[in-house]
Amino acid sequence: MWSWLVRQYDDVRGNFKWAVLLGLWWVISHYGRKLLELIPHISDWMVWTIIVLVSAVAFMLVAKLEKKPRLEVKAEPAASASQTPTQPPAIIPGIPTLSGLLGQSPDISFDAKKFFALAYYSPVTAETEKNIKIIAQQNSPNDKEAFYARFIGVGVVACQHDGTWLTIFGSQLAVLAELNSRGLIPVIELKKHYDKAVIDYPKTYVNYSFENWMNYMKSRMLIARYPSEMVELSFNGKDFLKYLAHMGLNVNGKPN
Repeated sequence: MWSWLVRQYDDVRGNFKWAVLLGLWWVISHYGRKLLELIPHISDWMVWTIIVLVSAVAFMLVAKLEKKPRLEVKAEPAASASQTPTQPPAIIPGIPTLSGLLGQSPDISFDAKKFFALAYYSPVTAETEKNIKIIAQQNSPNDKEAFYARFIGVGVVACQHDGTWLTIFGSQLAVLAELNSRGLIPVIELKKHYDKAVIDYPKTYVNYSFENWMNYMKSRMLIARYPSEMVELSFNGKDFLKYLAHMGLNVNGKPN
């Protein structure tokens, strides 16, 4: 069993599955606990037992997903498996979360029939659906659709920002902070943060190039890099910093 878990960990870390697992765990632990507590006379140990069991099942299901091909990048492979220069996936495939905010036309191609056909259902799912309907009725009886949309929207954005916080390096957070205070900056001026991290954490950066380091921030839609080799903080980058402040997370509190 332990060897299987180790193989699955090596398989999922730093790729699409990490994002899916993070989303599943955040939704299950954060919202699932609150919804389960609405069940009359349910004990705390039962709530956490259900959350742990559902999380374990979700982990095994995601671990069996077919691997998706990664985008090719003409740069050295990242030393840290938690950072790969690929586009971060939407929480639900086919529903982009930030394209509209970045000035792009949303390309929504979500296949609801396929999603629900392949989804895992259990008594917990049914109970959760029931409780969400009760909450919607209590909080927004005249516009339940707006409540559902807001409920999902808050969770999706929080999950994306949590995924960034989980994988970002301290040196990259320093870049975001500098861009936030100075505005448009030449790419070459940001290399000082990379060079310092290489000295402080040589093992982490032994095969992690400056371009991969920059591409991570671009792929997470934190920065905008222009053909003139100028960089500025993107709308999503500013929103990420606001999220850290709102959650009480220290922008200077991560290594690397």
